[in-house]
Amino acid sequence: MNLPADQARDRLARNAARKDAARRLGLAAATAAGLLLGLLLVMLLDYGLGLPTGVRVATGGLLLAALAAGWRRWRAARRHRTSLKEAALDLESARPGLGCEVSTASEYLSGRRTPGDPHESELAEALSLRAARVASDQDAVAYRRRLGLPGLLFGGGVLAGLLGFLVVAPQSGIALRRAVAPWSGAHFTGLSVEPAGGEFPVGHRLTLTNRLSGRIPRSVEFQWRQEGQPGWRTETVGVASNLPVAFHSLLVSTSGTFRIRAGDHLSAEFPLVAYVPPEVSALTVRLVPPAYSGLPELRQTSPAITALRGTRALVELAANVPLGRAELRLTNGPVVVLAPGASNLWRGELTVAVDTEYSIVLADVRGRPGPANAVRHPIRALPDLPPKVDVTEPGEDIRADPDEVLPLKVAASDDFGLESITLVYHVLGGPEQRLEVRDRHTKDGQTLGAVVLRLESLGVKPYDVVAYHAEARDNNTLDGPGIGRSPTYFIELTDRSGPPPTQRKSQGPPQQRLNLIAIQKGLLADTTGLATNAAPKAFGDLAGRQREARALTARYQERLEAMNAPKGAQFALDEALEGMDDAAKALDQRSAPSAIPAEEKALAALYRAIKAMPQLKNLPTNPDLALQPPDPSAEPPPPQIVLEAIEKKPKTPAESAEEKKALEEALQEALALAQAQSELTDQMDGKDGKDPKGDKGDKEGKEGKGQAGQKGQKGQEGQGDSPGEPGQRGQGRGRPGQTPGPGSGPGQPGGKPPGPGSPGDPSMAQRQRQLQERARRLAERMDRLAKPKTGESPEARAAGQRVLTAADQMSQAAEALGDGRSDDAGTSGSLAAAGVQSAADLLERALRPGPERTDVSAEEAPAQFEEQIAEYFRRLTRAQ
Repeated sequence: MNLPADQARDRLARNAARKDAARRLGLAAATAAGLLLGLLLVMLLDYGLGLPTGVRVATGGLLLAALAAGWRRWRAARRHRTSLKEAALDLESARPGLGCEVSTASEYLSGRRTPGDPHESELAEALSLRAARVASDQDAVAYRRRLGLPGLLFGGGVLAGLLGFLVVAPQSGIALRRAVAPWSGAHFTGLSVEPAGGEFPVGHRLTLTNRLSGRIPRSVEFQWRQEGQPGWRTETVGVASNLPVAFHSLLVSTSGTFRIRAGDHLSAEFPLVAYVPPEVSALTVRLVPPAYSGLPELRQTSPAITALRGTRALVELAANVPLGRAELRLTNGPVVVLAPGASNLWRGELTVAVDTEYSIVLADVRGRPGPANAVRHPIRALPDLPPKVDVTEPGEDIRADPDEVLPLKVAASDDFGLESITLVYHVLGGPEQRLEVRDRHTKDGQTLGAVVLRLESLGVKPYDVVAYHAEARDNNTLDGPGIGRSPTYFIELTDRSGPPPTQRKSQGPPQQRLNLIAIQKGLLADTTGLATNAAPKAFGDLAGRQREARALTARYQERLEAMNAPKGAQFALDEALEGMDDAAKALDQRSAPSAIPAEEKALAALYRAIKAMPQLKNLPTNPDLALQPPDPSAEPPPPQIVLEAIEKKPKTPAESAEEKKALEEALQEALALAQAQSELTDQMDGKDGKDPKGDKGDKEGKEGKGQAGQKGQKGQEGQGDSPGEPGQRGQGRGRPGQTPGPGSGPGQPGGKPPGPGSPGDPSMAQRQRQLQERARRLAERMDRLAKPKTGESPEARAAGQRVLTAADQMSQAAEALGDGRSDDAGTSGSLAAAGVQSAADLLERALRPGPERTDVSAEEAPAQFEEQIAEYFRRLTRAQ
């Protein structure tokens, strides 16, 4: 075995294999680098220009072709093997000093040349040995650096550039996906469309919300294709500056398809189906009031419902398309489902109970609803208000004898009729008794009644007190009956020579009132009239007033003990203090039924104290006025007190005549105002404004007899039987509807407003406001008459209050006319007319000749100042 030749052959073969591996490595690296470079170029172009999908698919095909070509070259290189002579030449080129020894040896080793003689054989062996030694050096030829390294460096550079782009550029990953997989649907601009099509009613304003992400364009493109049309209509929509959102609004009119293009993103096609929404084409509401009201059934086509509480509303409707569902949805209430009937009619029923709103919700046979913003219609439930009632005569606290028979007159009104009127009365501390008012008649919307109260039947004694009020019940059988009650009035059975009953004032602190009797009566009246659901503040105010009254009573008690007053008076005040304490505690607990007996106990005890010690008079709020007699040696009172007493001197004839003239003018104005209000009320009720009984007014006035407040005296002056029915009194007065007195012509105070058709004819509401303004001016005039320089006129004061109340009722009538509620307007107008007529009666009573009337608001005469007043007049005489 020729060992040198075998070694040389093996070592040259290894070098040839190293060269083949380096060549294949370089070819693979160059092919990969070329592919990566092509991919990077496509990504950069797509990133900057947004290549269409077709271009990206074409470039992807080219890259695949390049990859296939490189694969073929690599396989060819793998099949090609380097020869021994090529490997020997590479060694000789790397080491030029070898000459041709290695390449010549490779020819002998490869068999391409054979030795011909022994000498040549020895040469070949020597060359083989030389080639074996040279080929043993593995680093003699750097095949990897020469053949593989250039491809690796090129591929590494391209790969580094690709990685840098992926790291630095935003959305580079999307560019890679788009280049590698053009069909993937990746987009640089994200798009979400809401709503994505659907069914919408014709006329609906549809707003498309296009939410964007990624690369935000300046605008998006709305593309619309109408059903049956081939082309697309485009419209550019701007993107909001502060939000990546583009809104597009369109009015639904026809069906079609739409899509949105935003940057490189083209959305799918969304279908839009337009349908005719169900709407109410005909509506009927039948209102059936409660049976007790006596109101007729009404039909209306307006969806707004205004009816008496408890009225049944029967709703019937038809729609423009066949319906599958119809409902009435109440605000904070149940849903009323309508039932289908013939001819596409739907019916349902609801009960008017509270003020609310409702909407009509419809859906067609496919369940598609009508417009989303359904109109809400009001439901107004008119309450059945409790009756209004008052005792018109005497209408104030009075003094009477124990055996006296008192005629009382009552006036009541209700919106839907009265069931009964009852007088409720009792002696303080005694059981309550009731007397039904049976003698009743109706006039000007009011029910007027008369009843006789026989004090003897109560077994009253001197210094007892009788409290009474009127109650009226209506016909409300639904949630009633409604009960109205008048203020509480008192009948004092005290000595007529003492001070008269003082007028009660319900406002202001007790120290500003006249006396303890008036304070306690006011507390009892206010507590009796307190509603069961009154606010806590109302109870607290009454409790505070009761404690203030208790403090004043305690001051009297201290003075009585100091002056060793009769024990009966002291014991009575002790009992009054006990009752006031119990009343205050009950009011603190918000229990009016428990407070009323205690307040009555305190009031009755105060009267017993006066009975035991008459010098207490009516317990003025300053105990010194009642308990300290005048001291002749005392200092004269301050001048202002003397002047105040002088101001209460008797009236001079000139002043009386001036006051009488002013009262007569106020009477004429009241008569004219009552007539004008009565005529306007008749027009509200659909009448012609004339009273068919007007021609009988004078006759009835001449034949009438006064009853209330006259205590059996004959009505020689033509006093009618009830308030608002005066007869002939020499003033030209009759019932409303007669010709008014002087100064009542058109354009003058008290004149009749212009009739319909006259120039400048105002509306009924405007005429009512004009009458209201006249009433307020008349009330102000009467207020001035109530406090003239020469004293007070109690009738003028009471008349002014009634006119002021009538003005408020006129305001309610004007408001009702403005709202179209003629019934409410007529009721308020009738009450106003009766109030003004009642004020006229009081004014005429003030003008009636008779004994001088006591000033009921005066606490006592200034007798203690007589000497000082005389001295003051003497000084005035000397000064003049």
